Amino acid sequence: MVTITLLSDFGLTDPYVAEMKGVILSADPDLTIVDVSHGIDRHNIAMGSFILETALPYFPRGSIHVAVVDPGVGTKRLPLVVVCKLGVLVGPDNGLLVRVAQKLGFKAGYQIDSQRFKGEKISATFHGRDLFARTAAKLADGLRPDTFGAEVKELVRLDIPSVHVSDEGMTCTVLHVDSFGNVILNLGEGEFLTLGLHEGRSLVLNTILGQLSAPIFSTYSEIPSDQLGVILGSQGYVEIAMRERSAAAMLGLKPLDRIEIRF
Repeated sequence: MVTITLLSDFGLTDPYVAEMKGVILSADPDLTIVDVSHGIDRHNIAMGSFILETALPYFPRGSIHVAVVDPGVGTKRLPLVVVCKLGVLVGPDNGLLVRVAQKLGFKAGYQIDSQRFKGEKISATFHGRDLFARTAAKLADGLRPDTFGAEVKELVRLDIPSVHVSDEGMTCTVLHVDSFGNVILNLGEGEFLTLGLHEGRSLVLNTILGQLSAPIFSTYSEIPSDQLGVILGSQGYVEIAMRERSAAAMLGLKPLDRIEIRF
């Protein structure tokens, strides 16, 4: 049986998530639905993108993933089905899907033509229910992705600068701040190791508080109290962290901020 995952910025107070699930289960009550997260900050496409790219690779091959962080709903932004080697993505073409599509092995994208749902009411403000949930149900029933509409050659990308490395250091972008206040950077494990960074080495962060030392540790518990540390986190990215405190709050950092790190 196909697994369908859901991610949104809807929260759980309103009926929106339940309505999406109702649409899917009305098509097939035996489908398995898994909630990835509905706690994405409102309209925060970068946060949704990070959660998708880190969580979805752990789901079974062939899963269908519906993602809705869609401040441009009802505008000219395209609704998409994105076919990947490891699964299928359904959601808006606003940068939300591009990084996870790369992680899952992008193959092709198709615009969802609303004419596929002729006779069914489609709200201009709730594509999550009326387009994306219905599309997921039809995909689970065996409808081919390329029957939904025209092929889209390239997905909209998030404006996340690459890591800039010099002899003196590097400038990174904050990808995500987790609920513990750990600052997750766009410096991946491969780049981390290529740069010769290792446990015990001390780095210097240029922050709003001035230059702060941040040694490299292997676990959060090794970081001394009230000090900053740098670790290679479980999601495959470098993190700036504190022991049982929020590094993000201390440094005033949020997603898409830039930070300079000196070797």
